[in-house]
Amino acid sequence: YIGLLSDGSTIAANRGDGVRINAGSRGNLIGREDPAIGVTFANADAVPTYPVTGWQGLRGAATPGQYLFAGTSGSNGLLYVGPITAQGGSAYPVNYPGAVSTSVYGPDLLPNGDVRLVGSFRTGADVVSGFVYQGAISDLGDASNYKPIAYPGAQFTYVHSTMGGVAVGNYDGPTSQGTPVGVGHAFVYDLANSEFVAEVAYPGALSTTAYGIWYNGGTSYTITGGYTKPTPADPMEPIAAGFLVDYDSATGAFTHWKSLTGPAAPGSLKIATHFEGISGVEKGVYTLAGTTASTSGTVGSFVTVRRRTDGSFDDGAWLNVDDPSDGTSLPTSVYGDQLTGLVVSSSGAFPYQASVQQGFQLSNVISGNGGNGVGVYGGSDSRIAMNFIGTNAAGTLARGNRGGGILLTKGAARNTIGGPATGGNDPTKGVIVRPPQGNLISGNRGNGVLINGRATRNVLSGNFVGTDASGTSALGNRLDGVAIDGADGNDLIGCTFQQSPFVFYNVLSGNGGNGLRVTNSNDVTVHANFLGVGADNATVVPNGGDGLLVSGRSRNTQVGGVIPLGNVISGNNRNGIEVRDQASGFVSFNTFGGVFAFGGAAPNRGDGILITSTGGDNLIRTSIISGNLGDGIELGGRATGVQITDTATGTNTALNAAIPNGGSGIKISGRARGNAIGGDQRSVEPRVTTSANGRYGIEVVDSARDTLIFNTYVGTSGLGTTPLGNALGGIFLGPGTSGTSVGGTGEGDSNLVADNLGDGVTIASARNNRVVGNRIRGNAGYGLRATGDVRWTVLRDNQVADNAAGGVEVAGARGIITT
Repeated sequence: YIGLLSDGSTIAANRGDGVRINAGSRGNLIGREDPAIGVTFANADAVPTYPVTGWQGLRGAATPGQYLFAGTSGSNGLLYVGPITAQGGSAYPVNYPGAVSTSVYGPDLLPNGDVRLVGSFRTGADVVSGFVYQGAISDLGDASNYKPIAYPGAQFTYVHSTMGGVAVGNYDGPTSQGTPVGVGHAFVYDLANSEFVAEVAYPGALSTTAYGIWYNGGTSYTITGGYTKPTPADPMEPIAAGFLVDYDSATGAFTHWKSLTGPAAPGSLKIATHFEGISGVEKGVYTLAGTTASTSGTVGSFVTVRRRTDGSFDDGAWLNVDDPSDGTSLPTSVYGDQLTGLVVSSSGAFPYQASVQQGFQLSNVISGNGGNGVGVYGGSDSRIAMNFIGTNAAGTLARGNRGGGILLTKGAARNTIGGPATGGNDPTKGVIVRPPQGNLISGNRGNGVLINGRATRNVLSGNFVGTDASGTSALGNRLDGVAIDGADGNDLIGCTFQQSPFVFYNVLSGNGGNGLRVTNSNDVTVHANFLGVGADNATVVPNGGDGLLVSGRSRNTQVGGVIPLGNVISGNNRNGIEVRDQASGFVSFNTFGGVFAFGGAAPNRGDGILITSTGGDNLIRTSIISGNLGDGIELGGRATGVQITDTATGTNTALNAAIPNGGSGIKISGRARGNAIGGDQRSVEPRVTTSANGRYGIEVVDSARDTLIFNTYVGTSGLGTTPLGNALGGIFLGPGTSGTSVGGTGEGDSNLVADNLGDGVTIASARNNRVVGNRIRGNAGYGLRATGDVRWTVLRDNQVADNAAGGVEVAGARGIITT
C-alpha cells in the first residue's frame, strides 16, 4: 500500500508521487508481470487398463474439456481420451502391425471425427521407423489404417507431431553403435502425398530437431524443436537452444526463425534449451513445452510466445513448472494451458498432467498521494502492471492521487502500462475475463494517464481507466481517462491483428473529461479498446466529454484497422469521436460508434463522429456509426479534406436492420468544403449505407460547399434489398450550400436513393449542384424535388421511378438543366 494505511482504504498521503522513476532508470517493474497464478498437477494413475509409461502428445478432443493424450504403456503405444485429470475417460492400445514396440508421439483430431496418430515402431531389427494412423478410434486394430514413414537410407525415423495434413520429425543413422548419435536432421512430411517435402535446418546449426507443429490455417504452419550450435565462440553461450519457425506448405519457405533460451539460476551456465510441443489455441499466441539444462540443474517451463505485428515472435514469458515432489519436471507436450510431462526424482520417474491457471493478481495499491500515483520522468523500458492506482484495495471506492494516476514525461520511452495477456478473454464471444496484466487507474484528481513531454513508444494494454474493478461501473478520473499531449508515437493496444477482437482491451470509461485525448501528438495508434462502455461490451459507462478527442496539430492518429482492430466508442456524454483544429491524417477504421461491438445501441449523446478540423486528409472507413442521439457523422466548422467510405450510419452491423441516429446519418454543415461521401475501400461493407435515421440520410446545410456524394445507398439495407427509409428524406441540400455533386456517370459513381419516408433528393435554394446518374425510386415523397432559389443545377441521367408523390418537381427554381 503506497499512500494508504494497511486497511487498504484510509488515506495516508505521501506528499509527492507514490512511485517515482527518474531519468536514466531502465527496466523497472512496478507490480507483477507474470499472470500465471499457479500450476495444478495430476498423475496418470487413474488411466484405465493400461498403465502409463509416458505421455508424448496432447491435443483437444471433440468434447470441450476432453483431450487426446498420446504416449506409451510398456511396449504398447497408447491413446487416452478424457479430462486433463485422467479421471474417467477411455484408453486404447495402439500397436503398429507386426511391431515389437510402438510409441505414439502426436495425436490430432480430424474434422470428420477420426483421429490421426503419428509415432515410431520397432520390428525387432535395429531399425526404428515412423508411422501414421488415420481412422476411427474404434478401428485402431485395423492394420490397413497404418502406414510406415521411413526416411530413405536412415536407420532411425521418428515422427513427432502432426496437424493440418503435415507431420514433422527427425531421422538419423546409420551409426556403428546402433544408436542415433549422428548429426540430427529434421523433416516435414506431406501425409496426403506420402512424401518428405522439406528439411528443417536452423541457419548455421550443427543439427536440428523438429518436435512440434501447429497449423495456422491456409498454407501456414509453425514448427518448434531445438538446434545444436557449432562450437560457441563465447564460453557462456549455450551449446543448444530452442527455436520457432513458420513454414509455408505452398512455397516451401521457412520464415521468422526465432532462437529461444530458457531461464537458469543466477550465476549458472545455460547449456541447452529444447521444445517438445507447441499449440496455438489462442489466435496469435503459442504455448510451448520446454526444458532448459544448466550447471545448476534442469528446469521445465511452460512458455508463452506472442506473434508481433510484423509476423515475428517475441521472446516469450517463461513459467517454471515445478512439481510438488522433489523431482524435476520435464514437460513433453502442451495444448493451450494444459500440459503433459514426466517427473524424474530419486524415487523414480512418473508421468503427469498439469493445468496452468492465469488471471489478475493485485500487486500494489498506489492511492491518495499528493502527486501522481506513478511518475516516470524520462525512465525507459519499465512495466507497470497489476496495480490499483487511485482506488481502495477492493477497487470499489475512489482514493485518488491529487495529480494523475500515471505520468509519463521528459522523453520516457518504451514503457508498458499493463500487458498483452488475455486470460482467455474474448467479449465478442461472450467470454468476459479481465485482461490479467492490466491496471485499474481510477478515482484520480487529474488524468488517469498523462503522456506528455515528448514521451514516446509507450504502450497501454489491458487497463481499466475510470471504472471500478469490475469494469462496468464508473469511479472516474476527474479529467481525461488518457491524455496524450505533445508526445508522439504512443499506442493503446487492445489486441493485434494476430489475435482475436478486444482480448486485452483498455476500458476508458466513466471519466469526467474525455475517454482519450490526443493533442499535438503524432502517430498515435488506438486499436481494439472500449471508450464509453464497460468491459462486458453490454453496459454504458459514459465519459463526461468525448469518447476520443483529437485536437491541435495532431497528425496520423490511427483509430482502428482491419478486423479485429476496431474500437467501440459509444455511450459518451458528448460525441463518440471529435476531430478538430488542424488535426490531419486521422483514420477511423472499423469503429463501433453508438453501438456495442456487434450489438445494439449504446448512444453517444452528441454525434457518433464530429470532424471540424481544417487539417485535411482525414478518413472514416468501414465503421458502424448508429444509435447516436445526434447525427451519425457530422463534418462541420471548416472541415476540409474528409472522406467517408464503406461506412454505415443508422443500421446494425449486418446492414440489414435499423439502429437509427436521432439526427441525420451524415451531416455536412458550417463552412465545410471539399469533402467526399463514397469510395471503394472495401472490407466487410460494400459501400456507404446511410439509412433509417431520424432526419435525412445525408443532409448538407449552412454554407457547406463542394461536397461529393457517390457510391452510396440512402434508405436501404447494405445490399439494397430491404427498405430502411430515413424519416425526412434521402438527401437534402439546404439553402446557402453550393457545389454539391450527387452521383456521376463513371463506374461506381451512382447512388441508390430509395424507400425514404420523404423525398428522395431535395434541393432547397442550393446552387451549382449536379444530380447525375442516380437511381431514385420508391420514396414516399417526390423522387427529386428542386424548390426555392435553386440556380445553375444539372439534373440528368437519373432513373426516377415509383416515387409516391411523383417523379420530379421543380418549383420556383431557375437555371435547371435536365435531360
